Amino acid sequence: MLIPFTKVDLWLNELLVNYGFSQIGLFFSGSLFILVVGYLVRFSAIAVGSIDSSLAQVSPSLDQASRSLGQSAAQTIRRINLPLIRKGMLTAFILVLIEAMKELPTALLLRPFNFETLATYVYQFVSDEMIEYAALPALLIVLMGLLPFIIVNRLLEKSS
Repeated sequence: MLIPFTKVDLWLNELLVNYGFSQIGLFFSGSLFILVVGYLVRFSAIAVGSIDSSLAQVSPSLDQASRSLGQSAAQTIRRINLPLIRKGMLTAFILVLIEAMKELPTALLLRPFNFETLATYVYQFVSDEMIEYAALPALLIVLMGLLPFIIVNRLLEKSS
């Protein structure tokens, strides 16, 4: 991730200088943009897997029936497929949220300067052997991962 985005930054800065503008620095590789792209690449497999498994349970005959009744492809997706895979999408969101909160390597490598996540706070305090300061952010990671799971579980039980 760092090598291609740094090359794009260098190319962009060179292009701006050639046209008489000032350099903008590390626009892509030094901002939150690269962290978001890194998380997207890292966690897209989790989301796609969850949504794909729920979409596999939808019968193709429902799509065919919808299309034979005059619905467009977009209307079929909106009215038939999305309500049926809603639970899978919600599960994918929760799984990605929980994993992203505790993801440390991506955050350490790609975060911009002076930007911290809960995982990097915990890592810094633990590496400095200040366990008492690391306890609260670590507890927040656990609670923020557990609460959405409990809420979604209860919502899914009520809707079933």
